[in-house]
Amino acid sequence: MKKIYAVLSLALFAAGELCAQNRDLARRGLPYLRQEDQRILQQQSDSFFKAIEPLAAATGEYAVNVYSSGRRVARGTVTEQGVLTKWSELVGKGDNIWVVGHDGEKRGAFVKAVYIEYDLALLDFGGGLPSIDLAKAVEPSLGEFLLAVGPAKEAHGFGVVSVAPRSLRETDKAFLGVRMDSSTGRTQGVRLLSVERGSAAARAGLAAGDVVTQVNNLKVNGLYEFGNFLQKLQPGEQILLHFIRVGREYSVEVTLGARPDLKQYSPQRMQIMKRMGGEINDVAEGFPDVLQSDMHLDREDAGSPIFDLDGAFVGVVAARASRIKTYIIPANKLKEQLSKKPDIATSQQRQMQLVEQRRSGLTADEFEELRQLRDIIARAERRILEIEGGQ
Repeated sequence: MKKIYAVLSLALFAAGELCAQNRDLARRGLPYLRQEDQRILQQQSDSFFKAIEPLAAATGEYAVNVYSSGRRVARGTVTEQGVLTKWSELVGKGDNIWVVGHDGEKRGAFVKAVYIEYDLALLDFGGGLPSIDLAKAVEPSLGEFLLAVGPAKEAHGFGVVSVAPRSLRETDKAFLGVRMDSSTGRTQGVRLLSVERGSAAARAGLAAGDVVTQVNNLKVNGLYEFGNFLQKLQPGEQILLHFIRVGREYSVEVTLGARPDLKQYSPQRMQIMKRMGGEINDVAEGFPDVLQSDMHLDREDAGSPIFDLDGAFVGVVAARASRIKTYIIPANKLKEQLSKKPDIATSQQRQMQLVEQRRSGLTADEFEELRQLRDIIARAERRILEIEGGQ
């Protein structure tokens, strides 16, 4: 049974890697592949997506496409409060916004709230679509498969949870200040290659050559395990490090510092490096708490709802950050954001105007022209009364 499970897991992983490249990749063709190999790749991709069609059909009703100024700029996730989508993709696009759900109906929408931390906009769209229950969401485990869906009830992204939820803000990240040996020959512990002067590690007395064997109650068996543990901590937290120096065991308390601003690459070069795999979102970093997936999405897929293979809601796509790096806002963080006072909120008067515009079925320009004409008519009527009253 274990063998069967292992083979199935491997097959799913391989399919996930393929689907993380997006179904369109197979359709476009890959360089240096023979035509026959491309045909096989296409068949495998289509076969996999056909297998998950029922899941995509069941969850796609919670997704919408978000349009502005006549083109699709993002996707959105329908909640009881409204549609959650990516704010930076709407900035400067005006009030001419609409959404299209699984039923194909075009619904006028407007931004009623903005939450800057996660680059989220909350749209009022007039209702009429099923909404996600954030309270019934799940938190996926590392390595678990995830699915991104759209209102056409098709999957447009598939991948795994590659990094557990963590903050991407530099000021939130704990910094030990060491460079670790990445070789795999050691059976236990991680050897320190160097210790940065003035860092938390240096203040605690650690030195190059020390072998860290345990942090708090966690046995350290490798570099990545140690690094993942440190990523979950914040500046100012204390940890107990056990290490070996010249055959003797020691332990020391370390108060972690804040990660410095390491500018190894210029912002322009970083953008070029990230865009080598396609367009990324302008706001793609600095989120307080997100999980990371290797699924390959388009820039306009930000705002998509994400589900696990049981059809349970996981979160909303925050951004495409590189070819195989997609950030997802977990459902519990979405719930927290919606419970807060928004950073930007549409005034009640403006909301009533936009609701009236939606009901009238006019465009933003037509509605503004109608409002101005009504003002002119009102002023003319008042002037007529003044003239008649003076006679």
